[in-house]
Amino acid sequence: MVVENLYRTKSGRTFPVEFSLRYIEHGGSAYITGVTRDMTERRRQRAQIDRLTRILRMQSGINSAVLRIQDRDELLQEACRLATDVGGYDRAVFSVVDASGKFAIPRFRAGHATDFPEPPQLPLPIGDDSGPDSNLSARALRTGQIAVNSDLTCADPPVAMREELVRLGYKAMAALPLIVEGRPVGALVLTARDADLLADTELLILLQDMMSSLSFALRSKENAETAQYLTYFDPLTGLAKRSLFLERLTGLLPGERGLSNEVTVIAIDIRGLNRINDTYGRHFGDIVLLRIADRLKSYARSDLHIGHFGGGSFALVEPPLITGDASLRSVLNANLFGEPFEIEGQACTCRAAMAWRTTPAMPPRPAPSCSRPRPPSSRPRSAGSNTCTTDWTCTVKWPRALALEHALSAAVAANEFELYYQPQLSMQTGRVEAVEALLRWNHPEEGVLAPGRFLAVLESTGLILSVGDWVLNRAVEDCERWFRMGLPPMRIAVNVSAVQVRQSSFVANVLRNFQRLKACTGFGLDLEITESMLLQDLEGTSRKLRELRAAGVRIALDDFGTGYSALGLLPKLPVDLLKIDKSFVGGLPDNAASVVLVDTVLRLASAFELITVVEGIETAAQLQAVRAMRCDMWQGYLHSKPMPASLLEQRLTTR
Repeated sequence: MVVENLYRTKSGRTFPVEFSLRYIEHGGSAYITGVTRDMTERRRQRAQIDRLTRILRMQSGINSAVLRIQDRDELLQEACRLATDVGGYDRAVFSVVDASGKFAIPRFRAGHATDFPEPPQLPLPIGDDSGPDSNLSARALRTGQIAVNSDLTCADPPVAMREELVRLGYKAMAALPLIVEGRPVGALVLTARDADLLADTELLILLQDMMSSLSFALRSKENAETAQYLTYFDPLTGLAKRSLFLERLTGLLPGERGLSNEVTVIAIDIRGLNRINDTYGRHFGDIVLLRIADRLKSYARSDLHIGHFGGGSFALVEPPLITGDASLRSVLNANLFGEPFEIEGQACTCRAAMAWRTTPAMPPRPAPSCSRPRPPSSRPRSAGSNTCTTDWTCTVKWPRALALEHALSAAVAANEFELYYQPQLSMQTGRVEAVEALLRWNHPEEGVLAPGRFLAVLESTGLILSVGDWVLNRAVEDCERWFRMGLPPMRIAVNVSAVQVRQSSFVANVLRNFQRLKACTGFGLDLEITESMLLQDLEGTSRKLRELRAAGVRIALDDFGTGYSALGLLPKLPVDLLKIDKSFVGGLPDNAASVVLVDTVLRLASAFELITVVEGIETAAQLQAVRAMRCDMWQGYLHSKPMPASLLEQRLTTR
């Protein structure tokens, strides 16, 4: 029997204890033993984990709001709501700096309104370095640093209406400045009855990181119009980019047909632009493009009929000429390139390759399976001709991507792929507990290639299905060989993609290989999935992963820490291991934010009874840091780089 209670000392001090009774028999006699444990530190750790979890959820909510909320005021109001509803603060007020930069005006609020004294509606003076600050927001905005009063019974730092707050039971207050492009734009003031919510350094670091995300969002929203413009218009010529041109094309065609109910879409590729840039300079080439754009604007009926796809690639829409293609070419050459361009005292003559499609039907929007149309310079031409035909109703893929697809298809047939392995070691024993299988391509010309060079093409073409099956089968074959060699038992970790998981046969394929592995006593299988992949189809993916876990396959959440989108779902996810992304390890042990993030995730994983693996350990100092944080396993270059199976076998055999 185990119970928790309070223990009172002779001096009257009390502290929490855990009391357990146990019945034992020894030497024919029966005994009842009692053990009392001081629970003070354990409860403190629980409370700390709870606070960190709430702040991380609040931070995750802010990051989510940044992506879905476009309105600035709505975003700031949502930040206040998340601070109270998720972060656990009793009150949140956001004050906005006015145009003069001398006053902060309370604008957005959330939290308990019944007993909380409302801040004055009059502007709060910010002040400067010449005098003392009149309130906590003023200090934060003046210094650009978080200002905290962790004990409101103290008058310093100054807090507006401090006595009233103390009377109502509030213990601490913090003002978090929001800095955008080096200037203060506002401050988020948090008030709490739990002083620990604002007194802990780790929490304040997370809050500061949250404000940095909010600052980045506001900077992005301030530049939203510029970004919107650059998304659809070329910054040099001001003409529509490819996506906007195609969208306009669909809307223009019904009203642009000539007498024959046809339209002509013309692609123009300026020849020799690189030579012009190399000879006269890039600025000279930019002027050439501007002059060509001006002539196109003069020739076309409106800018809506013109597109600029970058570099020297332009497009034009107009009704067809009855006299045929030769006349069209002559008209365009005469209007666009008949006279040289006078630029900085130089007469510059340009040539262009042209392609057109005359069609009686409206070209469809690009299908998902199609890529962008090629410029005329990449299509076959007859000698001495500047014209060629372009099929605008069925786009084709770029030659380089197509060549890579063909090479990968040949690589599958020629068995040019290989598995490399990187050990995962126990933090306590130093033993190799598992190895991660990593795909490599033995390219006949370029040598060994990592997945970053070709994985996206494998997934986009569907080749990942056959390659993924090969990876799992080869990994199990290697384990079977290691078992026969008498190597120490270990688990093998295999990465799977979203394309594989979406297949209806995914579970059956994994279980078929896993049944072979079960015959190798002590060997096991871990499937590594990414957080983003899991959240694409949470219900369907979770169902498949639960079925695999029930059979004995472990699930690892890979690259954890690159986003907190799954943090709130972590207790419910069908995972056994958490792999902390190597991007957070690089700052250890000197970067405070990295220390807090890694330590926090490790504590949360421990609370959820998950095995933790830290990736990317490259130095002894990093290993010492994560060992102090009680990580379970680690991998990285400090032990070894990924290696072929033969080299791994040699290392394991000689130990």
